[in-house]
Amino acid sequence: MSRIEEDTGNTPPVLQEVESGNPDDELDRDRPMPVEEHLAELRWRLGLSVAVWALVSGLAYVFYSRHFLEAIRDLAGEDFRFIYTQPTEAFFAFLNMSMVVGLFVTLPFLVCQAVLFVSPGLTRGERRWVLRMVPFSILLFAGGGAFAWYVALPAMWRFFLGFQGEAVVAMWTIGHVVGFVVTMVVLCGLLFQMPLVLLFASLIGLVHSSTLRKHRRIAIFAAFVVAAVATPTPDAVTAAVVAIPIVLLFEVSLLLMRLIGR
Repeated sequence: MSRIEEDTGNTPPVLQEVESGNPDDELDRDRPMPVEEHLAELRWRLGLSVAVWALVSGLAYVFYSRHFLEAIRDLAGEDFRFIYTQPTEAFFAFLNMSMVVGLFVTLPFLVCQAVLFVSPGLTRGERRWVLRMVPFSILLFAGGGAFAWYVALPAMWRFFLGFQGEAVVAMWTIGHVVGFVVTMVVLCGLLFQMPLVLLFASLIGLVHSSTLRKHRRIAIFAAFVVAAVATPTPDAVTAAVVAIPIVLLFEVSLLLMRLIGR
């Protein structure tokens, strides 16, 4: 067998299409763009993305911010009331909520702008893989946010409110509660990207499913460490609620890596 055939045989099957040496793909990379044009396009796309995000966030603040606050309050019960101890605390809490809502609504647009910016430097095969992964990335981010809202936060609320009694009454400030909710939603959205990250690392040969399976215990321990460090509160309950889906996503990643033969 020739050296070229040996090299092709060692290439991950999914990337052989990308590395097939298509002349059209090489032409895509051989069209240099001046640095000034790159910077101008970057400024334009960043400005457009920020403007759209700010517009959607502003609309969410004006029309829906109180509805979002009521939805957060309902996690603790309809009779629960928040307090604020500083004049600007409530305003920034509403603003924080609106900005996160704007991020979720405009996420597909923001991702499309990022893909359009980097696509001229990719081959056609690489573009195909990027276009395949982007929708799954958006869905996983939204799924992570939904998990935080419908599963993690209600469980945490029940635990934290369980300390109330005749001598103890929960009086949470709106700034701390909104910050906690926003952090959990965004954090779970990012953690749910794990299958795509590990799958991509497998495709380019950085990791192998058999190696990860051998070190499964270390991965589980690392999941709890990451959850404990990343969550906004130091309690074990919050860390466990976040760590369990990380472990499940790790197992899903292993399954996907085995299905594609890496």
